[in-house]
Formats: sequence, C-alpha cells, structure tokens
Amino acid sequence: MNAVDLLRFKASSLESKGLLRRAIAVWQDISMDPKLNKHERDQALHSLNRLTDAIQQKTNAEKKKLKSHADRHKNVESDKEKIMQLYQQGLTTNEIQQITQRSRDFIYNCKKKS
Repeated sequence: MNAVDLLRFKASSLESKGLLRRAIAVWQDISMDPKLNKHERDQALHSLNRLTDAIQQKTNAEKKKLKSHADRHKNVESDKEKIMQLYQQGLTTNEIQQITQRSRDFIYNCKKKS
C-alpha cells in the first residue's frame, strides 16, 4: 500500500467515525499532492465537496432546531422543573444543556434557586 492509499484509508475511516472535519483535512492533503494524476485529485475534490455539503446540512439542521425553540420564554417554569429532575437523575450540566437547549447560566441559576 502506498502513501496515497494510506491517506485515502485514513480519510475513509475518519468519515465512518463521523470526524468529518479531520477527514476534510486529509482529503485536502490528497487533492493538493503534486505527485498524483488529475483523476485522483478530482476524486479527492469530489470527496471534499461531499463532506462540505454534509457539514453544511448538519449545521443548517442544528440552526433550524434552535429556531424551533424560539418560544423558550413561555416554557420557563416547566424547563426549571425538568432541569431539577435531570439533576436529581445525576446528569451533568453539559448533558442537561444538550437535552433542554438552555444556556449554562439558566441551568446554574435553576440549581442555585432550589
């Protein structure tokens, strides 16, 4: 196996693990290698475009999800109760933040007031 094949394997394994940004860095290395022919560099560029689109879609989905929580000020009391229940279950602040989509400050204030 030559160096290019090893880089391709590394990029593919990073992709399969979900480490897209690291995989992009490897594909960029492959696409800029002057030793490779045009076809191999084009394949690397195609992979770069595919991964970039995947990251963009993921980012857009996360933004859309955050926009769906725009009416958070209406759910303050129920969120406070939920946060306290999650603390009692033994979850950490970061885990609660991911579940409730509330800020760290809001979560800490709920914990202080109880």
